[in-house]
Amino acid sequence: MKLNKLEFLLMNNPIRNLIQRHIEIKRLRKFSYLPSSKTVLEIGCGTGNGSKLIKKYFQANRIYATDLDSRMIEIANRKNNHESISFEVQDATNLKFKNNSFDAVFDLGVIHHIPNWKNCLKELKRVLKPKGQLIIEDLSTETFSTPFGKLMKIALDHPYSSMYKEDEFVEYLEKIGFKIVVHKRYSPLIRYFIVIAQK
Repeated sequence: MKLNKLEFLLMNNPIRNLIQRHIEIKRLRKFSYLPSSKTVLEIGCGTGNGSKLIKKYFQANRIYATDLDSRMIEIANRKNNHESISFEVQDATNLKFKNNSFDAVFDLGVIHHIPNWKNCLKELKRVLKPKGQLIIEDLSTETFSTPFGKLMKIALDHPYSSMYKEDEFVEYLEKIGFKIVVHKRYSPLIRYFIVIAQK
């Protein structure tokens, strides 16, 4: 699902980058045991800020970063010239990569945008190597039931009718064969969760 105009602006601003750099990526690094020098995938890479942070904090050897929105990929390619990071337009429910390609897959707040999120999770499992890590920070339908979330719901275009509950998301990961290593919930202004799962 592509971003509407407001979401596009929210994802292309310095505040979002600061939150990712100083809070989100450090929490993920704290909970993940992923060794350095790995090949990783980031879905929904947006402008490439998350990919740079993955490179810095996880010391990935090679990063493949994808986004459904060609505008985001154009910005990412323009802003980033790191030879170990490649950006391309791809659909996270139908990736072009071979089975067992990646040591880790990152989702930095993307899967809640995907109506067919179950197919997405199956696809991420397919491209992960055995024992590979799924490293997720995302929102759920509960996010949009808080007072601030209700305001967000008015302005943001999400597939609310098909969006998962947090527990439903985690249970589905287990159902398709993932082992949940970490599951943490945060409820500051915006409620979100972190999951580290192993194939």
